[in-house]
Amino acid sequence: MKTSVLLFATLTAAAAFAVPVAENVTFYQDNVNTVTITYTLTETPAIVTLDIQTNVTGDVWASIGNDNIVPGLMSSSEANCKVSGSGTHTITWRPCRSWPADDPEGNLPAGKIRAVVTAWAMDNPPDYMVVNIAANANPNTWRYYPDADSVPGGVTNNTAYRQTALLMRKILAKDVTWTMGSVAEDGRGTNETSRVVALTNDYYMAVFETTQEQWRQVMGDWPWVGTEGSYTQTNALYRAMRPAQNISYNEIRTSGTYDSYNVGNEYPNPPHGNSFLGKLKTRTGIDFDLPSEAQWEFACRAGNGEGYWGDGSIYMGSTIPGRHIDNGGRGGSDGNCGPETGPAICGSYAPNSWGLYDMHGNVAELCIDWYQVLVPANIGANPNIDISNPAYCFDGTTTFTGSYKPKTKRGGSFAHGAYNARSAARNADSVSTRYLNFGCRVICPFER
Repeated sequence: MKTSVLLFATLTAAAAFAVPVAENVTFYQDNVNTVTITYTLTETPAIVTLDIQTNVTGDVWASIGNDNIVPGLMSSSEANCKVSGSGTHTITWRPCRSWPADDPEGNLPAGKIRAVVTAWAMDNPPDYMVVNIAANANPNTWRYYPDADSVPGGVTNNTAYRQTALLMRKILAKDVTWTMGSVAEDGRGTNETSRVVALTNDYYMAVFETTQEQWRQVMGDWPWVGTEGSYTQTNALYRAMRPAQNISYNEIRTSGTYDSYNVGNEYPNPPHGNSFLGKLKTRTGIDFDLPSEAQWEFACRAGNGEGYWGDGSIYMGSTIPGRHIDNGGRGGSDGNCGPETGPAICGSYAPNSWGLYDMHGNVAELCIDWYQVLVPANIGANPNIDISNPAYCFDGTTTFTGSYKPKTKRGGSFAHGAYNARSAARNADSVSTRYLNFGCRVICPFER
């Protein structure tokens, strides 16, 4: 059986990248049930995604779903990944490993199935990226998927995305003009400087906060296990998929130990090799980092301005989708709480308008910026760090005292009230501070 399908190019690409095209698709099944799909690709590198569709009726085609595709893809297949080199490329699929056919011998129905191969420009990749971070992961093996429905297993149903993999969501931020901070929002703090900004780059952001199990996969131990006999310790799934707690900025980026700060591993320099981000890069080949305040707030708002939560609902004090004191959380430093109090399993509440979970409450999320009450007027969308001297703020000054070097935290936590969980709310703690009510969420660039 041999079927050709003309494929379509991606959306408009920026001038730096030509629009790639995948075409001349062929579909062939041999006598041992192996399907070979070939296509020609122009304007590379590009990201190539695959969909297998069946003919429902007439000219109506329906996807069999990535759950029925991905398990049968051979490791050498150039699908759902970055592909270099113009010319002919091959995808090999064994449907018998993933998609049960009606034919007892595994033969696919002639004329009733087709392969759709789509090429995406590197500066306009698919909406989702899945990165394996397990101990046996190989670098440079991440995969892409066009939308939430095509993510294997489903965004929240597949618990691997909160244990052994990172699920990343595309954030189109480049040159979008928006207002950061607040002006007169109820609950507003004096440190919420309002300014119009436009970020200079798009990025991927983790759909979930970094979880306890994700931290353990990378660092080798739990960031917090609770006291002996506690619910936190005895319920394995709750312990694994709640957010990583009791971690400091130093552990995440500058040294790998909570109380050792190395300015040489401060942004914009690479993370320390023993830090969470450093080990994550070694394992995956991706330049993960913490978001800047501007990147974090842009993603949190998800297109919704002052007076709104990130899901588009109106801010009305304590009524929000998220875990905090006014919505089921519990204050103080008790990390041994059960499923109804304290931080929830990541993804327990509805996502914001861009599919990101727990941007409001759960744990406060560390950003890359140094904290200042009054954000420098000329900072724009830049991180609040002096690039020429990373130990200082963007304006070249510092209000740090002794060992207290504060990094900004965003989003509030289970130990905060609702007003602290607003998109514009800001707080801070020192680079060496560990608390049970804050953690982190990672980002990475498009182009690698």
